Amino acid sequence: MSNLLDLPRDLVLPADELFGLSSRLVRTSAFRLTADDWFVATRIGRRSFYALSDIGLQRVQHADRRIYEFSLPEWDGRWTVVLLDPTMRASIRQDLRREMLWEGFGQVSPSLFMHPHADHGSLKEILKAAQAEDRVSVLSASSVETFSRKPLQSIMLESFKLTEMALAWKQFIARFEPMAADLGKFSQAEAFFVRTLLIHEYRRVLLRDPNLPEALLPLEWPGVRARQLCKALYRALLASSEEFLSAHLETSDGEQVKTPREIV
Repeated sequence: MSNLLDLPRDLVLPADELFGLSSRLVRTSAFRLTADDWFVATRIGRRSFYALSDIGLQRVQHADRRIYEFSLPEWDGRWTVVLLDPTMRASIRQDLRREMLWEGFGQVSPSLFMHPHADHGSLKEILKAAQAEDRVSVLSASSVETFSRKPLQSIMLESFKLTEMALAWKQFIARFEPMAADLGKFSQAEAFFVRTLLIHEYRRVLLRDPNLPEALLPLEWPGVRARQLCKALYRALLASSEEFLSAHLETSDGEQVKTPREIV
């Protein structure tokens, strides 16, 4: 489990003035994340320390592999196909659907998901966490060259919601591209603020994007430009934002928080 982050009950941060967030709102958000099984809380004296729960850590690790790799994957022409037992309980099916969509699978039908380059390690962890390993079949498939690919393109457009994704990426670019010219003017606090918003908005779009290989994407796909923009902005903001973060947060051991992300 990750190091515990220090959020004292009597917390007073410059966020009150700089970001418009009160300490009470921060504590309420941490409480809700705990209730949703993202965090676990530990009391030490008058302070509450929060860390990722086991399931929260698993979700974050899965997302990290996609968020911080700013490049499109190579494709070997094969698909991973996941078939759900049609008699599966609705609650398990719903949990699996949410996790599979977060992992970038396209839903072709209520019981059929597909992905051109699925992370099988992550898929195993998802099925194990849902206790559905014996209720799901995982297959490998590839196109038969003597048949037309046009039906597949139509299926991808609908199942992976590419029209919606293209619009979302264009909105991301329109919001963050104007900031590129002002990066050198940001204070440490502003760099932290912009970096947080950048990755939050990027994550919101990316985790709905199937992350298809370039061979399966429409021409001039805006997601490529969005990835390049996010990588450049993140790289420029990282050092200054980390200095701000280290100055205001510490672990339960009293150590400063320093967790810069690797850029691929």
